[in-house]
Amino acid sequence: MKHRHVTTLLVLGALLNLAAPVHGQRPRIVRPPQKSPEERYEDMKKSPWFAATLELILPTVGHAYAGDEDGGRPMAALMGAAAVMFWATAMTGHHCTRDKPRCWGREIIVKTCAMAIIGSRVWAFDSALRLARRTNAYYRRSLGLNDAGLALSVTPNGQLGLGVRLRF
Repeated sequence: MKHRHVTTLLVLGALLNLAAPVHGQRPRIVRPPQKSPEERYEDMKKSPWFAATLELILPTVGHAYAGDEDGGRPMAALMGAAAVMFWATAMTGHHCTRDKPRCWGREIIVKTCAMAIIGSRVWAFDSALRLARRTNAYYRRSLGLNDAGLALSVTPNGQLGLGVRLRF
């Protein structure tokens, strides 16, 4: 009962406040200052080492962070298939010893699966690292940021500025 009265008073107060005449000037809308291309690039760029580390921890997440959601899926699938095959072969071959001639095939399968798992992780690490660097280069090109040369820029006041960019 108590909450109903409070709600009624709040609604009534809001309605009365909206119905009151508005006196004074119209509010002035101020646009936020535009960021320079360098600031926009700093906001957009991806860390290559962070992408590679993410890819090592969780397959496909590093590629998604770097800008390609589907990039890590083939190697994640290879790693998953190799891991399942490794586990299945290792579980069924626990009774094998070196002197049994029919167990050499299981040993080859286990070693091949282990190499596939390690190889897929190395490939994924390298791929996420390169993808983040390519994404950063794309952002630089799309924003018109070159590594060196003459630079023509517009200041926040609307004036033109000419400068030289050097990269060390």
